[in-house]
Amino acid sequence: MMRNTKRRPATVGEILVSEFLAPLNIEINVLAEAMGVHRNTLSRIVHDKGSLTVPMAIKLAAALGNTAEFWLNIQHAVELWDVRNHAYQAELLNVKQIVEPSVATAMH
Repeated sequence: MMRNTKRRPATVGEILVSEFLAPLNIEINVLAEAMGVHRNTLSRIVHDKGSLTVPMAIKLAAALGNTAEFWLNIQHAVELWDVRNHAYQAELLNVKQIVEPSVATAMH
């Protein structure tokens, strides 16, 4: 079932800042060094200029004591919202549904 939300979900960068960097007083360069990545690489994610990769999610999880799935679920939710609300709306008009939703749901 597709969730339709009006507001864009919080991004990886927003969660990083609000839940980890700011409250724990961690600088981007300190976290980047702990993760073994260049400061600019992490800065792009923090400032929503780049998307999170699986290897980066694994490193974030290791450094911050949570899971890669936590970070990837955040990224996935944002990407889905962006596509459903902006990127491919015109293209979706040309897509024909070949399986009824009730059939597809029953298969899972």
